[in-house]
Amino acid sequence: MVGLFALFTFVLRAPYLTTPLLPDEAGLLLIAQNWGEGPFLYGDYFVGRGVGMMLIYSLADALGGDLALRLIACVVAAILVIAAGWAGHCLRGTSGAGWAALVAVAYGSTPLFSAQVMNERLVAATLVMVSCACTIAAVRHSRPWPLGSAMLAVLAGSAATSALLVVQSYACGFAFAGILLFVSWRVRALPGRTLGQIAGAGLLGMALPVIALATVVLTSWPTAQQVWFQMFGFRLEALAVVGGSRDVERLVELRELAVPTGVALLAVCFLLGYRKVSPRRNRSPVWFAVLAMFVTASAGMVLGGAWYPDYVLQLVPALILSTALLAPTLGWSGIGMRVGASVAALSALLATQTGVEQASLDRPTATEAIGQWLAADAEPSDTAVVLWGKASLLHEADMTSPYPYLWSLLTRTLDPDLDLLRKTLRGPEAPTWIIERYDINSWGLDESGELEALITDRYAWVGKPCGVDVYLLRSQSRTPPPTMQCNEFRGR
Repeated sequence: MVGLFALFTFVLRAPYLTTPLLPDEAGLLLIAQNWGEGPFLYGDYFVGRGVGMMLIYSLADALGGDLALRLIACVVAAILVIAAGWAGHCLRGTSGAGWAALVAVAYGSTPLFSAQVMNERLVAATLVMVSCACTIAAVRHSRPWPLGSAMLAVLAGSAATSALLVVQSYACGFAFAGILLFVSWRVRALPGRTLGQIAGAGLLGMALPVIALATVVLTSWPTAQQVWFQMFGFRLEALAVVGGSRDVERLVELRELAVPTGVALLAVCFLLGYRKVSPRRNRSPVWFAVLAMFVTASAGMVLGGAWYPDYVLQLVPALILSTALLAPTLGWSGIGMRVGASVAALSALLATQTGVEQASLDRPTATEAIGQWLAADAEPSDTAVVLWGKASLLHEADMTSPYPYLWSLLTRTLDPDLDLLRKTLRGPEAPTWIIERYDINSWGLDESGELEALITDRYAWVGKPCGVDVYLLRSQSRTPPPTMQCNEFRGR
């Protein structure tokens, strides 16, 4: 059953294998393609993403780019399903494996959470799920097979740390393992000596990715300070920037999304289902450990601040384990869990069908149209800056950017006065094109009007494809195609 669900994951994701990359995918792939020695950890570009994720994008680039990236995402989603089934089987046998895998295939591929593409939060959630499954198996097999238990604990620790190296707030694997071992010891389900062996092996596993990263840092150009700031320090500074009315609106949308996807029902049934597991020593520790995951994941979502739909992916490992633990039980909690898992699967199917219908229209997105409009008469050496973000435009136009910040949050956090951007536009490596994808004064970045005046002085307006203003450096000569509306675009 778990194997079939894993294969079905590929079926759900197949329609999206060749669709245009999303802005995050395109931006990270662009950075991976140009990753080399430079002023930042990732070369000439700065991005506050984990090094583990950039390694995946580098692998995708080496294997061919866009399609390879989406195929790797399929493999990641399948691993999530397999790890969920393994953990579910350890907890509740065949029934637990089936319900856990069902929830995994639903949330691991649904377009509602942006999980149908390569998503860093999906990768981190999968690593957390692998860590939890290994921890459960290590505790379960601790007595008859101590060496195997230690090996599983090492793998659990490595996967938990690797999740942090992908998304810096995904600490759920540590919370789960720590509470599971502690509560198991307190209820005398795990002897103290065995606890020490598993914990020691887990700590060793946690250290291995850190040692590997430290070795790379010591033998290449990045400094420890660069690694720390790009992976963690930047996130702390960005906390003061994120927020605002649009983020609150996304929070409301996220809350409303929790009901039709079954997330709210699964969480409530888990909280109400404690009595179904408390008399059983080998299961009550798991309940407390999953509760710790919910708390840790919620804290990570709050720290994210922007409340995008894929934030829900941080809850997925906890939702999977809670379903595996309680769906096979009798009573209202078990019924609610089974209903919630079914709602999750149905919502994923409906969302996928809607996405397939939209893709079947064979109509290019605005990003595709603008990018190909730019590329129609561009020269190989052309560069561009997109205000403020939308790196997928650069990907479609096959251009790089001389400005190191490809996302608006980076500019708002690290260049709020736009000093670096204005210096770039005035300098010898000024971009050939400027695309005003968002208003110049978005987020109040150009209240003084200096950037607008600089663009007017050095650039000439050349077109408005899909309603987006495009400017060309006055020292350059190009003949862009006639401007058009998106619904008039037929491709070239």
